[in-house]
Amino acid sequence: NGKKSPPHAKFSARAFRLREFELEEVNATQKLPASILDSAASISTIFASVAVCITVFFVWRQLILQSNLLITDKRRFARESTKFVFDALQHETFRIARNRMLTALNRGTKIPTKKDEIDQFRVVLNTYEMLGLSVKLDAIDEDVWKIYWRKTLLRDWNRLSSFVDDERMKFKHPKLYEDTENIVKKWNDS
Repeated sequence: NGKKSPPHAKFSARAFRLREFELEEVNATQKLPASILDSAASISTIFASVAVCITVFFVWRQLILQSNLLITDKRRFARESTKFVFDALQHETFRIARNRMLTALNRGTKIPTKKDEIDQFRVVLNTYEMLGLSVKLDAIDEDVWKIYWRKTLLRDWNRLSSFVDDERMKFKHPKLYEDTENIVKKWNDS
């Protein structure tokens, strides 16, 4: 009659039954009882909750370890700063220079003219500047220096202010001993 038969007509009865069986299998899988699906969802939720709890525990533990390490690092930093500050301020060169500077200041010499006295004033100021720069660069703990030498530094800076001004003008360097000056200003305010 010239008409083509539809594609499904080519299947044999056996192929049709096989296809029907496969569809029944899929439908059976899709029709699992709701209680099994609910149970599976509950079990999945429990496992997820346990996993979250375990993760929280390990994150908490890691934070504790890091905070202990940070405390240890801070103590080590303070200990090393103490040694650095103490060594700088108790070094023989600094102590001799400071004693000579104080002797000159006590004689009324605010701006020394003798090379030896000028050098002694500079040694003291350079030591303070090195410590001020170390604080600025976070190389030492400022509190260590402050607790150990605050009053002395403030008193020395006040007594050396004329010399500092003269050095700044002489060398045309308005920021000479700036790090020491910044520490003095900060410590005066506290």
